[in-house]
Amino acid sequence: MPTTDLQKEQPYQSNIKQFSHPALRWVFLVLGFVFFALGIIGVALPVMPTAPFILLAAACWARGSRRFYHWLINHKHFGQYIRDWEDHRAVPRKAKWFACLGMSASTSMLFFTLPDERLWVAWMVAMTCLAVSIYLWRLPDA
Repeated sequence: MPTTDLQKEQPYQSNIKQFSHPALRWVFLVLGFVFFALGIIGVALPVMPTAPFILLAAACWARGSRRFYHWLINHKHFGQYIRDWEDHRAVPRKAKWFACLGMSASTSMLFFTLPDERLWVAWMVAMTCLAVSIYLWRLPDA
């Protein structure tokens, strides 16, 4: 059965207020691009997270550029994650697993690559990753 224009899904809209000062909007626009680029790099690198940078890009663009913010929250791949976070503070279970596995792999590499006198760094990273994992698993599933 073909869909009509009335049946098509409407783009997601948010009620976040932009800054009115042009200089602040430019700062947040640029920061949004930096965080988005870091998030895209994180897709390819297992040691770098994607989700926090994409969420930061959304937060910056929400205050700096309605156009880029609406593009991101309606994005085919990233949009649903951002909408789930904004509406419910929820993270998909799959994303939780990927985040924990990525942090575990990165931390394990630290333990094998750092010299013995620097193992305290690996333990600090491991404790930070453990805290992030506990926080993630306490959030509701999307």
